[in-house]
Amino acid sequence: MEKKLQGKVVVITGGHQGLGRVFAETCAEAGAEVWIASRNVQAMEQAVQEIAGRTGAICRYAELNVTQEESVAHVCQYIVDTSGRVDVLFNNAALGRGSTPLEDASLQEWNSIMDTNVTGTFLCMKHFGKQMIRQGQGNIINLGSLAAKIALQGVRTGAYDCSKAAIECLTKCAAAEWAKYNIRVNAIATGLFLTDINRRFMDENPGFYEASAVNIPLNRWGEPHELGAVALFLASSDSSYVTGAVYSVDGGYPIW
Repeated sequence: MEKKLQGKVVVITGGHQGLGRVFAETCAEAGAEVWIASRNVQAMEQAVQEIAGRTGAICRYAELNVTQEESVAHVCQYIVDTSGRVDVLFNNAALGRGSTPLEDASLQEWNSIMDTNVTGTFLCMKHFGKQMIRQGQGNIINLGSLAAKIALQGVRTGAYDCSKAAIECLTKCAAAEWAKYNIRVNAIATGLFLTDINRRFMDENPGFYEASAVNIPLNRWGEPHELGAVALFLASSDSSYVTGAVYSVDGGYPIW
């Protein structure tokens, strides 16, 4: 792979698993110094060892709770003190969709999803964004979702969907406000992907994959690695004139 991120410092929240792991591996392969930040120290230790061993990139980790502002501020400063700067931030950490009917959903469930998905993204944008303003440049990529645009058939609990709609709005607002600082802010709106968590769900619910795939024009769920090229495009100078955009990677789901 061409080293399009050579010399760049990239931070991925929740980068030890799922789509965040894809972003981390893609950026490492492209020559970046990669930081993974999450609450799961053991999983991060294993992830950075595996990624560094396979790619030869510098790969580090930091324990982070995105819902706690003190934690976000501390980790941002720690990364800057260690690596000197932050060029790219992937806001990937999120809680997934629940299965509780909306009329039965508790306030605790609602707040938990909003605190992680929306407030956590805001706090990371705030503190890492301040560092990028000081640097005079930066690049932020938020993880959106197909669920921000349409109500998925047979899916319950709107908190996740609302949180992702908020992410898209926050992306555009920040892109407009921070363009004068040479900071670009974009989002990737993902469709249905075969992450490890989703594969386990398929194993526990035979027939779900087939029933859901018929709603996708490409007639299949996405493989996680298929997000890598989009992530690299947005993280690199290839997208130097792109900001405030939401890139849909969903197999064409919404067009039917």
